[in-house]
Amino acid sequence: MNPSHERANRRILIVDDSASIHQDFAKILSPQALNEDALSSTEEALFGSPVAASLLSFVLDSAFQGLEALSKVESALAKDLPYAMAFIDMRMPPGWDGLETIERLWQVDPKLQVALCTAYSDYSWEDIAERLNLGDRLLILKKPFDAIEIRQMASALTVKWQMTEDAELKMSLLEQAVEERTRELSDANIIVQNSPTILYRLRGEPSFPLMYISHNITKFGHIAAKLVASANWAKELIHADDQEKVDDAMARVLDRHAAGASIEFRLRTGDGTWRWVENRYIPVRDSEGRLLEVEGVIIDITERKAAEEKIFLLARTDGLTGLVNRATLIERLHQAFAAARRGAAAFAMLYLDLDHFKRINDIHGHPVGDLLLQEVSRRIKACVRENDVVARLGGDEFVILQLDMGDPTHCAALAAKVRDALVLPYSLGGNDVRVSVSIGISIYTLDTLTADSLLIQADMALYRSKEKGRNQYYFHSEEINQEVVDRVTLTNDLKQAIEQGELELHYLPEVDLGSGKILGMEAQVRWNHPERGLLEADVFVPAAEKTGAIIPLGHWVLDQACQQMCQWRDQGVAPPLIAIKLSLAQLKSGPDLIYDVLRTTTRWDLCPWDLRFDVTEATLAQTKWTHNDVLPRLRELGVKIAIDDFGTEYSSFDYLKTYQVNHLKIAQAFIDTASRDPASATTLRAIINFARDVGIGIIAEGVETQEQRTSLMSTGSPMNAQGFYFSKAVSSQQAAELLMAGSIVPAPLADAANPAVQMLPRPPEAPQ
Repeated sequence: MNPSHERANRRILIVDDSASIHQDFAKILSPQALNEDALSSTEEALFGSPVAASLLSFVLDSAFQGLEALSKVESALAKDLPYAMAFIDMRMPPGWDGLETIERLWQVDPKLQVALCTAYSDYSWEDIAERLNLGDRLLILKKPFDAIEIRQMASALTVKWQMTEDAELKMSLLEQAVEERTRELSDANIIVQNSPTILYRLRGEPSFPLMYISHNITKFGHIAAKLVASANWAKELIHADDQEKVDDAMARVLDRHAAGASIEFRLRTGDGTWRWVENRYIPVRDSEGRLLEVEGVIIDITERKAAEEKIFLLARTDGLTGLVNRATLIERLHQAFAAARRGAAAFAMLYLDLDHFKRINDIHGHPVGDLLLQEVSRRIKACVRENDVVARLGGDEFVILQLDMGDPTHCAALAAKVRDALVLPYSLGGNDVRVSVSIGISIYTLDTLTADSLLIQADMALYRSKEKGRNQYYFHSEEINQEVVDRVTLTNDLKQAIEQGELELHYLPEVDLGSGKILGMEAQVRWNHPERGLLEADVFVPAAEKTGAIIPLGHWVLDQACQQMCQWRDQGVAPPLIAIKLSLAQLKSGPDLIYDVLRTTTRWDLCPWDLRFDVTEATLAQTKWTHNDVLPRLRELGVKIAIDDFGTEYSSFDYLKTYQVNHLKIAQAFIDTASRDPASATTLRAIINFARDVGIGIIAEGVETQEQRTSLMSTGSPMNAQGFYFSKAVSSQQAAELLMAGSIVPAPLADAANPAVQMLPRPPEAPQ
């Protein structure tokens, strides 16, 4: 029910010096005195439908002079029962006339709606306007009166009064709500400012500028506004020795599937001293998974760190080896578990047991056994990083708590390193001793229920390792174990494959969307595996990136692609450029990659601008965050840069204005979605228009149908394209045939929709 109808004000004051006029108003404004059918018919003719409100009764009151009317208005206001409107006669001798009456009444009740009843012989409209501040509160009712006109005027003005009252009420409530909310925000701001916690926000696009940092950063001696205005705010705050692990945490939070990340680092204060803080990142993404912002929380943990250090120094170590003892290990394990729950990097436990240690004690005696344990401890410590924890649990059992573990292969690499180090011979008190080690590994996952369960899992994996023959490592999960074994085997085989010539390049044509003219070739690596057959890049390249094998693989791809470009040039069919995918690991190699590009292009008599490197948005983001300058330096040499799979990572693309990229490669998934979803289609058009405005080329990936091609062409922007609609990736010989033809004409539509169909080149035209 509408509340305004419940409290509708239909109180009307009739002000006239004639009693008969009051009677006439009573008859007109009383529903029982009217022929309702006739009135309804008239209203329906005028307004199209009966007006239900007109049948409601009005509450009438009378005054015969202006002074009496003023008294009644004041009395009504005092009782909180104001009149909604008044019908006021112009001439009421011997008292005030209608104009003066209205002036006096409005001084008391400015909201009062008025119908001024006047004859043609009374004041002119100009006279009235000169006396009164005319507005929408006053209507003129000319004599002689019409019953319907009076009733409609009464309905309209009383409803208007009520609507005005309701609007003022809503405005008042809104103002109260705004005032209350402002007070709440003010209180919240005071709480935040007085809190030891610092809040900040980064814009969700490279290079992630600081948008906001809470005022209480002043407690660390910094000014919030200056930090927000600084392009190097992170370097100003973060200790140089901690920058790498902060970068790793930022890389984790940029992953599309990450819920957050947590890291501890030293924060510089305004006076140059350092405070330990815990930093928690929280990504904010849209419904499509594109990054909008990164929210951050910084908590001062200096006192906690000092307490931990003090506890650590209170002889909580193993007396024989100087390593951490069981109690300290359990404490550090629980800390790592809690941090991982908050978004810190995953970690792993490596449970070590020396094989046949009892036999050494029996043969050489316990003193030699103790010397062996001490040497084993030193060798283990030499294998781990500074922040890893090495503990002796007792006897010949050791545990490594591997922190910041990015991938299971990192555990495998550490385990292999420790195994190979411990198996080397020992010379102990004139005795030559050899020993091997069995290792069980458990890793933290989101499914890990408790910290203690990891130690149990590692112990179980150790048992499996011994059961399978000792001197090896084993993961607690059969699935993880097989995955790591396969990945390590694949990586080792890949190194041999480069040397033994098992790799080859295929080439994916890049064409003009409209004409089909070939504008470039993208090199894609394939592996002719002796046992598994021809492997696509996505089978082995991710493993190569995680294990570091991508560096020699990337060098091989660059060299082979440049050699092929040189051969095509000798044949007179070379495309304008050749494109190569570039990984983050390659960019991290820094100057080595730049020198490799210069050496390789020189070797094959090419120029840097004959190359284009394709990098993903995620790779670009991480290089910008870490201030990696390899891409800008390559760009200065003339190498072209394209952003691969564009449109999948970030909601904004304004950041492109600051980077000199040549092309955007629109992701295939984006094009597929745009063909079905109007919102995605609008975004796609916005990207294309933006790129055109700033002079960046567009490459549509995965064009597979005529429908997609037509839709893209309808944007009116020239663009390049790749996809099965034109050609799949082909061998170097097939690529040469396509280049010789110069352009690609898709097969008939019936076949073009089938991605398996190989598109044929346009036959060369006969010479004229």
